[in-house]
Amino acid sequence: MNLYKTSIFSGISTIISLVTRLITNKIIAVYLGTNGLFLLGQLKDFLRIAQEISILGISNGIVKYTANHKNNETLLKEFLSTGFKTHVYFSVLVLFLTIIFNKSLSYYLFNDYQYSTFLIITAFSVASISIHTFLMSVLNGLGNIKLYVAINIIATLSSAVILIILTLNFKLLGAFYAVTISQFLTFFISLLLIIIIKPFNFKLITHSFEKEKFKKLSRFSVMSIVGTTSLISATLFVRHFLSIEIDENHAGAWEGMWRISAVYLLFFTTTFSFYLLPTFSNLNGKALKKEVFKIWLSILPILLVSAFVIFLVKDWLIILLFSKKFLLINSLIIFQLLGDTIKINCWVLGNILISKARTKTFIFFQIEWALIFSILTYILVKYYGFSGVAIAYFLAYLIHFILLNLFFKNLLWKKTNLSTF
Repeated sequence: MNLYKTSIFSGISTIISLVTRLITNKIIAVYLGTNGLFLLGQLKDFLRIAQEISILGISNGIVKYTANHKNNETLLKEFLSTGFKTHVYFSVLVLFLTIIFNKSLSYYLFNDYQYSTFLIITAFSVASISIHTFLMSVLNGLGNIKLYVAINIIATLSSAVILIILTLNFKLLGAFYAVTISQFLTFFISLLLIIIIKPFNFKLITHSFEKEKFKKLSRFSVMSIVGTTSLISATLFVRHFLSIEIDENHAGAWEGMWRISAVYLLFFTTTFSFYLLPTFSNLNGKALKKEVFKIWLSILPILLVSAFVIFLVKDWLIILLFSKKFLLINSLIIFQLLGDTIKINCWVLGNILISKARTKTFIFFQIEWALIFSILTYILVKYYGFSGVAIAYFLAYLIHFILLNLFFKNLLWKKTNLSTF
């Protein structure tokens, strides 16, 4: 499966996701406002951390070793059974930790204890989405993009319907529970379709837990957990800092800008999540260099055109996606779009580090970006006001991209020493 074929299939899923996000973002904005979006942002960041712990960050490892050993049933069985059991064990750990600390978590996230029971229910949904993630990682590694996309489409549409119904009827609490219910539903959809279509034999996950295979999979754990934690720590800090330094409405508007980025970058993230890791895992030296430049040349024109169009129609787009209350985003959009363009190019290089299991280097770059973004936000918001957060975002990714290119100079910019990757 090449980049273009992958792009076509993932593009179908992306278009559907774009339409559903347009609708759901609009409803959330109208019925919950900037403050509601701020609280939902807090919830989703908590879920992302909980989910990453529940899978121990080994999803990329499952993709890699499934791709590498899909024709060797013995090795595939050992990796998949070990990966599945790891997901189950750590999902149970997340559940117990949430039950124990539910009140503290509720107050920390929402400044209110009323959501403590809800967080326990959410912890059960984390277990279900953990197994779903495992199943999708296997499909990714096997290269079964059609089924992968089908599951995403059905789950996206179903989740959107639930979110709309519950938000319209129960406002913020309804939106919260919709997020949780959607995770249960997504799991059942993926499980049902895999049982019906049988892209792989479930006997592959019934093998015993292999310590040696766990060690190999866990090489990806630190990278994934640190990557996710670094990003979320930075966004939690920025959102909290904006709510204190300015107000919660501006923090909610920034969350809205973040969602606009997620919407138009969805095409790239969907395609890359399926294509980059399996592809880079099997390439080295000149072949890897050629692939990186091919991807850059393919995506850069699309990124620039997308950013330019969004900037031209920004007022209309903000009102379409959200409401007039979110026009605060206007002061962020140009630097956010520039930062997004650099971000996607950084992501290409970051996936090389993941595919080659360069753990220490990957961790360094993730922490580097999070620290620079947080520090620049603190400084520039105080100096430039609300627009300072977008300037910080752009500068953080510019510095990040420069540092990544310096690290990859032998691979990308020299004719020698290509064998290092």
